[in-house]
Amino acid sequence: MIKKKLSVVIILFILLINCEELKDLLTTASGKVYAENCKVVLAVKGETDLFYYLNNIDKIDDRSLRDDEIFRGFDLVISDDSLYNITMFSFGETYFLALVDNGLIENELDTLDHVGFYAEYDTLVTILCLGSDSLFTYAVPKKMDIVERVDESDIDIENFIEFRWFIKIYETIN
Repeated sequence: MIKKKLSVVIILFILLINCEELKDLLTTASGKVYAENCKVVLAVKGETDLFYYLNNIDKIDDRSLRDDEIFRGFDLVISDDSLYNITMFSFGETYFLALVDNGLIENELDTLDHVGFYAEYDTLVTILCLGSDSLFTYAVPKKMDIVERVDESDIDIENFIEFRWFIKIYETIN
């Protein structure tokens, strides 16, 4: 009986050490979301543009967003004060985006939901409203190069736009 208990203690000790080693290999990305009622923050592979990924999201729930092409992290936490923390298990160029589900259908990405992303600002002269040229300031989603074992902070998401306008801007600049 003592040998079994000792074996269990040794196995638990080995597992604990391996978990600590695994934790050292992961990277944490964190920041603040500047929107109320944020549904989820995602880290998305930067292999193609953000529009492609958003167009392939149907549902805004844990099960749907755990697809390898869309979701790129685990231990996602959004606290009451809009701070988020994502523990990354893969690295490279990554977009960070947030979804606010305030559109027509709950838990689905529809045209009135808001999409926010870590971004840079740019300007665009375009015909978006009423058929006249207007100067429009918008944010360009920015990829970050996530490096293994290098934690990133202050990846703030403050640029939110209705999904339908995000689509129009994308179509205009491409």
